[in-house]
Amino acid sequence: MSACTALEGLEPPPLETAFHPLPPPAEPPVPIPQSRTPPAPGSARAEIATWLSANGYRDFQVAALMQLADTESGFRPCVIGPGGYHYLYQWGGTRLRQLREYAQTSGCPQLKTQLAFADRELRSESSFSCFWGATSTPAAYVALRRIFGHGSC
Repeated sequence: MSACTALEGLEPPPLETAFHPLPPPAEPPVPIPQSRTPPAPGSARAEIATWLSANGYRDFQVAALMQLADTESGFRPCVIGPGGYHYLYQWGGTRLRQLREYAQTSGCPQLKTQLAFADRELRSESSFSCFWGATSTPAAYVALRRIFGHGSC
């Protein structure tokens, strides 16, 4: 059997489709760009709490991380503080360089990127174990102040 034999029983499309073709497929939806403007402190506060809760942090841990963000930056994700410390949790030195590499930017990373980086630090480095061992907001906050400030419990 030849390749042409398999096509012998097929009919060509109706002639009217040549003059009235089907409409083109719909355009894919245009992605909504993320805002490059940092959120105001009130909006940032709500976004931080929502993000932390959605990513498995317990209520007292959310409260401690919120308290730290307020202390460090006043919920201003792009603030530069004294001593060359930057952004939501006032990263500096090696940790600031690592944040910028993670975010792939030399400017202020978006808030969700900063939160994802902080989450990665907390979950992947053993020096943050005292935060995970805390059972209350005050204990978790003290642990955060110690470890984010000096890198160990």
